[in-house]
Amino acid sequence: MLLSQHTITRSRFPERGSGMFGLKVSSSLLLGVVLAGGGHFPAQAAAVPGDPPKGVELKDVERGEARLLTSSTSGEGRLPQTAATRLPYHCVASVDRPHNSNTTRATINVHFDTRCRRVAPNLSTEGALYRSRWYGWEHLTTRRGTKSNSRHLRVVAPKSCRPGDRHRYRGQARFYVSGPEGRGSAHVYNQNDSEITCRG
Repeated sequence: MLLSQHTITRSRFPERGSGMFGLKVSSSLLLGVVLAGGGHFPAQAAAVPGDPPKGVELKDVERGEARLLTSSTSGEGRLPQTAATRLPYHCVASVDRPHNSNTTRATINVHFDTRCRRVAPNLSTEGALYRSRWYGWEHLTTRRGTKSNSRHLRVVAPKSCRPGDRHRYRGQARFYVSGPEGRGSAHVYNQNDSEITCRG
């Protein structure tokens, strides 16, 4: 009876170098498994020079500015204006190049502006700021804004930075206008073609 209890205790607490349930695992077997798997862990993927940064939409987006057209128009602001696609508010969306803030130290800003010739019942914008990294575009912040019965809406997307750091930045936003005459939208971005230095 004592021998039986001792045997159960040994199975619950396996000897050093044993596997689960007290089964010993041969060191030569482990070595064989490692060698069969290539003998090393896979290295991290390296950035390929010339590859465009990833993580943001690159299709159907205009650079700099675009007109807010009705939703029935494909390709956002690329198509010529016609009576069927033009809204009476005549709104234009624009994104400036990300830049060091003129009012806040160690901050990068980007502005998303909507300007209309006529007062628009509803304006809204959602825009994001990104910075370039070896793996693609890194999302930094997203800002939203709305305004009613206005000709202008500005949304600012600021993000703190470390003085001396150098990156390319990209701002990208979707702009909307709506009222009794219909609904229009635009998709616009802008970016730095070379790195800028964060000022402290």
